[in-house]
Amino acid sequence: MTDNWTVNHVGFVVPGKNAVLRYFQSLGVGVSVGPQPLLPHEEGHGALTYYRTLNGDPVTNTYPTGGAHTFNDGESQIGDCQLECLTMKAGPGSFMTEYIEQKGPGINHICFNVPDVEAETKKLLDKGCGVVFEATVNGKIVENYLDTRLHGDLMISLRPPPTDWELTWKANNQVHPLVNDWIFRGVGIGVEDLAATIEYYEFLGFAETETDIEDTVPNTTSRSVQVGPLTFEFFQQTSGSSVYQDSLDTRQDGINDLTFEVVDLESAIARLVDRGAKLLLEEASGTRNYAYFDTRKVGNLMIRLVQN
Repeated sequence: MTDNWTVNHVGFVVPGKNAVLRYFQSLGVGVSVGPQPLLPHEEGHGALTYYRTLNGDPVTNTYPTGGAHTFNDGESQIGDCQLECLTMKAGPGSFMTEYIEQKGPGINHICFNVPDVEAETKKLLDKGCGVVFEATVNGKIVENYLDTRLHGDLMISLRPPPTDWELTWKANNQVHPLVNDWIFRGVGIGVEDLAATIEYYEFLGFAETETDIEDTVPNTTSRSVQVGPLTFEFFQQTSGSSVYQDSLDTRQDGINDLTFEVVDLESAIARLVDRGAKLLLEEASGTRNYAYFDTRKVGNLMIRLVQN
């Protein structure tokens, strides 16, 4: 289903984007590259439909297109991953404020570029996933959010193929001298019911990956599915404590960490520790070596580095 999907960005809902951008840059994790640039000029009419609350009624705003467009985000470039930091405050406004109110800051969606956004949207709508946000220009979808929160508490967002301006902007970000050469491989998601989560994602059309993971995180069991180029690895607590315990205790299902592949894990660990990142867990004896860093000080998100 998703072989031709590509990653656009990871949506990170936070009370203040500038604090997150400064924090990741201070650790040498990500580089602040400012907000997304202006949309391409296209005369016509735009519409923005969103839910003020996930259980409420949608609101639609229309506007003439082709003028100035202000993005209220801030982007942290982490390797080849664009982390979209969205400032949200508790109270009336958008459904995304519910994440701040109920769970605190965290990732609430991952956006993919797909060849046919209408067709891919229909597939998920047919599976019962409602649209809670949709932006259109002249009737064409610019981006939407599909409510796939049932297990894992994560939404999937879809956009059409990227235009030349966006590809150029992203390429320029990645050659920034302070941006790491890390490769974004997926996310670690803590869940209460692992079997039900896998069943749900397979129902949505995402295939399970190989289940025989040799180096598992202590006191957890895990299984994963493939979503485009990313691996969604789901962890369920089994006994004792783990790097997923605090997240599950305070936020229930949800993304715990972003996973990046590095060329030299040992040197990457040394560099991050030297910059002040706390190393929580390291496995350096198996076929899939990894390290978890506690980067939750601002934004409640960990970083996992792997070396295959």
